[in-house]
Amino acid sequence: MTTKKRYQCTWDGCGKAYTKPTRLDEHERSHTHDRPFVCATCSKSYLRESHLNAHARSHQPESAKPFQCDVGGCSKRFWTKQHLQRHDDVHKGEKPFKCKEDGCQEAFTKHHQLRSHFAQAHCPEGTKNFVCEHSGCTKSFATSQKLENHAKVHKDKRYACTNSTCLSSGSAFFSKWSALQAHIREAHRPTCHHPDCNGRTFASTASLNMHEKIHEDAALEARVLGHLDDGVDNESENSERPQKRRRGGELGRDWKCDEEGCTKEFKSKKALTNHVNISHLGERKFACPRDGCSMTFGYKHVLQRHLSRHDAPSASASVSQKGGGKVKGKVSTIDIITGKHYANHTETKTIHCPWPDLFDVDPAKRALLETEGRDTCPHRFGRAYDLRRHLKAAHDFEVEADVLKIWVKGQHAATAKNISTDGGDGADGGDDLSA
Repeated sequence: MTTKKRYQCTWDGCGKAYTKPTRLDEHERSHTHDRPFVCATCSKSYLRESHLNAHARSHQPESAKPFQCDVGGCSKRFWTKQHLQRHDDVHKGEKPFKCKEDGCQEAFTKHHQLRSHFAQAHCPEGTKNFVCEHSGCTKSFATSQKLENHAKVHKDKRYACTNSTCLSSGSAFFSKWSALQAHIREAHRPTCHHPDCNGRTFASTASLNMHEKIHEDAALEARVLGHLDDGVDNESENSERPQKRRRGGELGRDWKCDEEGCTKEFKSKKALTNHVNISHLGERKFACPRDGCSMTFGYKHVLQRHLSRHDAPSASASVSQKGGGKVKGKVSTIDIITGKHYANHTETKTIHCPWPDLFDVDPAKRALLETEGRDTCPHRFGRAYDLRRHLKAAHDFEVEADVLKIWVKGQHAATAKNISTDGGDGADGGDDLSA
């Protein structure tokens, strides 16, 4: 009568069962990789106590083996009677391990001799002793351990996805580790659960951890400064204007620039190194690829902004959004921190570059302009800051920031007025600007 195996393994995908709870405990260690039995001599660990006891014999002398061969001239000793009986077959000339290949009559005393014969005589050249028996697999190995490790590749349920969704369905099993990782990247991408991110996903857990650090720093800074991330109450008109918040916040800026007169601080050594190379050493790794343009830049995002000006629409292009370029709707904190809000905000640019009509240009340069032609500059901008940088870089013309801000403010007002009356695309004229 067969004893009923009442103790079932509870691990997903494992159907093994045992008659004793101790056997089940031993089996479950193969899932948890717990090896509680440690050799006091060499510190090797094992799943079962019996395995440790068998290993411990290797540290004992030959004389400790209880079973000795009684054949004259043979003094070999063994730990078990089974091993002694197998040794006796050598003296008797018995060869119990016979080759099963058709037409082969070879037989051997030991099993490893049969394996070696099979690999050399009945397999392609170079085949090792331990051959994988899986259908369609031609790999072979020098040791049984390597063959056992290889055999796991052929198991369809070798790796399981531990995500709760996949565990409930019971179908997310993979034979290769790379296949499991590909599944996780595709089906369970690392996601930021912060309310401002709206379920934003990342390519790796490391990228998510770096991103979440931004939220942590922002929350910590809000507690330190005593105000919420979504802004503070307006102060009185006579109070001093608060300092502009730097992208990424103020906390954690432990890397300070040592250059004389430079007070900038950064959150990483890499950012500091980039700053020194670009701002103080003049490094310019990013060059404009357009024909006829030799400008170079220290940062990639500055090059991308420069390229967008090459692709800027003509002056007659219509404004894509009315209302002076303001973006409506909720702006998330993370977009402000990372600069995405700035990129979205400047997509609509209503201020035409007025060069060279509205400026007090040097007489010699104005004469040169009239000689070579006075083509209107096609670029558009949404902020006085961007327009001022453009004038200096593209037209070699400098204008006071406060003067330009007043002029741009008037252009925004004129644009809004024209849109409300006849749907125009903005004012192209205005007061004269002097540096």
